[in-house]
Amino acid sequence: MARVLILWNQVDDDVYEHYRRDGRRSPEWDPTLQVEPWETVEEEIELIERALIDGGHDAYHVNIRDDFQNLLDAVRRDPPDCVVNLVEFFRDDPEQEHNVPALFELLNIPYTGNRPVALSLCQKKPQAKAILAAAGLPTPRGIVIESGPVPRKLDLRYPLIVKPAHDDASGGIDAGSVVSDRAHLEARVKQLLAEHTMAALVEEFIAGRELHCAILGTEALPLYEMRFKGGVDDQGRQLPHIITYRAKWDPYSRDHYAVESRCPPDDLEPEVVAHIQDIALRAFRAVGCRDYARVDMRLDEATGDPYILEVNPNPDLADSCAFAQSVRASGRTYAQAMNELVHYALERGKIQPRRYIGPTDTLLNEYLARRAANK
Repeated sequence: MARVLILWNQVDDDVYEHYRRDGRRSPEWDPTLQVEPWETVEEEIELIERALIDGGHDAYHVNIRDDFQNLLDAVRRDPPDCVVNLVEFFRDDPEQEHNVPALFELLNIPYTGNRPVALSLCQKKPQAKAILAAAGLPTPRGIVIESGPVPRKLDLRYPLIVKPAHDDASGGIDAGSVVSDRAHLEARVKQLLAEHTMAALVEEFIAGRELHCAILGTEALPLYEMRFKGGVDDQGRQLPHIITYRAKWDPYSRDHYAVESRCPPDDLEPEVVAHIQDIALRAFRAVGCRDYARVDMRLDEATGDPYILEVNPNPDLADSCAFAQSVRASGRTYAQAMNELVHYALERGKIQPRRYIGPTDTLLNEYLARRAANK
């Protein structure tokens, strides 16, 4: 039995708690639809905690609430044998995500999931694409626009998709993200640069089936497919075959009902599945992932060739999400997969002795004391 600390970060009220209090059961635009029940983040964390307790561990969870002292206290006051790291942002800044496991590295505390470099790299889509391309892996052709107008000469084929260069979870993606001509491209890039404090990534849009390959340990799990049903969004715009932000996170939106999942797809040839899984594993290794990740791809509808859209090194582990569906399709239970992740971290902890109290703590305490005195 090991002491396992599950760390997460949430400051605001959970949006799904608001939905429950409102008593909403169906979207306003179609009262005949029944919205499936969604767990709050805390309920998802508690499910992981229960899975680890049932697996024989002394598991407990802490919400750090965007406070560094809470984070530090959680891992120093009563040091765990390992940390399940589920912190995806810090101080409302997703780019701080990689600094949380960096603290675990400095304190020599085993933790689940990817290391700081992989987390930071995958969030920077252009840099990740460059590494994947250098490894001989297929990605859509594209350019990065840091600021200003779209270059006059553009060696890309329409339609194109415009998305934030350093974001994840479909942030900044909506029905207007796919453009079919120069005028719409210029308008979309201008809008994105104005609304987001980051560059725009413009890529050739790969029309075709969207397939996600989850990886657990060194195994590519059965594929998960997002199928598109078309329709319009809440603003009346035709929905292209993409996963928008609202499709992922707003169960009352038209976007959400324009996609459906299947795991595994039942109409792919075994050799196609094997090829996609091989590409996913190669991508996983190319960007330095470990433990788990999800590689999102498109199959070009004209050629059948797969293209990597992104590598997600910190996919949602909730029981209702894509990763968990792939886990179950592999023959595992959800609880088995969660315990498997903890096993990887505990095994890494055996490589060298852990020192929780030492020079690092002394220096850190001195720094925090100086900072408090200067406030």
